[in-house]
Amino acid sequence: MHCVPACGDVRFRRKGRLTMTRSGGGQYHVACARCGSYDSAEVSQAMKSVMGVLHPPISEDVLLKVNLLAPRDPEKAVTTHPRVVSACIDCIRTGRSEAGIHIADTPGYIFLDQKEELFRKTGFKALAETETTGLSLLSDRGYKEVELPEGVGLSVVRAASRAVEAPCLMSVARLKTHVETEITGCLKNMFGMADTDTRKKAHSGVSLDRLSHAVVDIFSARIPDYCVLDAVVSMEGDGPSHGSPVHTGWLLASDNALAVDVAGAVIMGYSDPFSIPLLRVAAQRGMGPSSMDEIELTGADWKDLVCPGFRKSSSRLRLVPIGLRGLAHRMVYLYPRLNPETCTGCGICEKVCPANAIHLESGRPVIDVNACVRCLCCHEMCPTGAMEVKRSLLCRLLG
Repeated sequence: MHCVPACGDVRFRRKGRLTMTRSGGGQYHVACARCGSYDSAEVSQAMKSVMGVLHPPISEDVLLKVNLLAPRDPEKAVTTHPRVVSACIDCIRTGRSEAGIHIADTPGYIFLDQKEELFRKTGFKALAETETTGLSLLSDRGYKEVELPEGVGLSVVRAASRAVEAPCLMSVARLKTHVETEITGCLKNMFGMADTDTRKKAHSGVSLDRLSHAVVDIFSARIPDYCVLDAVVSMEGDGPSHGSPVHTGWLLASDNALAVDVAGAVIMGYSDPFSIPLLRVAAQRGMGPSSMDEIELTGADWKDLVCPGFRKSSSRLRLVPIGLRGLAHRMVYLYPRLNPETCTGCGICEKVCPANAIHLESGRPVIDVNACVRCLCCHEMCPTGAMEVKRSLLCRLLG
């Protein structure tokens, strides 16, 4: 079991060791560049501007953890725009041609069986082919248990091995509203590295603060080294998947997720970003700045960032007790089930199961439903499609 040492400072991991970044009292840097559209040349220029200020000393393989929440067109603002990621790749490769680059995320758990559709609709299949870049689900190497001595909502997180072990990890997120956490940016983006069971535990808390702590717990299991926030077109209204695209016109970058999310909150019209429970909790736990005075902006003043008339998420869902919301999350799930007629008994499902929930009996796989974490690795890797995906009743009712 992997263990994150207790520490009050912001941490990031390189090659398996923990290193300290700026602690309280220092200046956190957020680079800003205006970007009016997703025109390739315009995004490229904006990315060069923010990365030129940030100067990330990348000389290792890089994992770009994007937001691929659902198989939606990137113009819907549900997912990170592929042109932002393409520009990021170009900047990384400038002078660092030896660095390997891989793009990954794990979608919402009701979309786990739609990998090909997910990559195609979001534009990342075409991007990976053009950029000759690796692309996969974040879960493709299974999960590791990470102990969190300072965990508040969660004491143990099952986090994607690909993320935990990445020599260099970048969170490349889309700025969106969220009906539970109010904002989703570079900090909330890391929620996607947790397995389905951990995500559901995070949502089963008794208060919004407890949910915020659980999000920060997952984030702390592997803090990204660098962050890019796609705020060219953001999502307003009831995000993170059913809001509306709105032009906000910025690209932001930082080596601190909380700092860049504070700037994102200002774009959304929050005069006090720390009034958002998630950002307040992250600040209280030493994940970055505790006030806007600790953040140094380049490329913009605070007043320049504000998008007039931006519609924040409504409070309708927040009127529902969080315990009931957690119950709903637990009732929506996918699970693997064997079709014995097409199974060849090859044993691949047993080999790839990260929870050791599958064993062979008389040449056929048997699933331990109590140990299964519903990651669907067995479904993804089954050569004949014999390990089928089934939906819970509520999942079927939701379509």
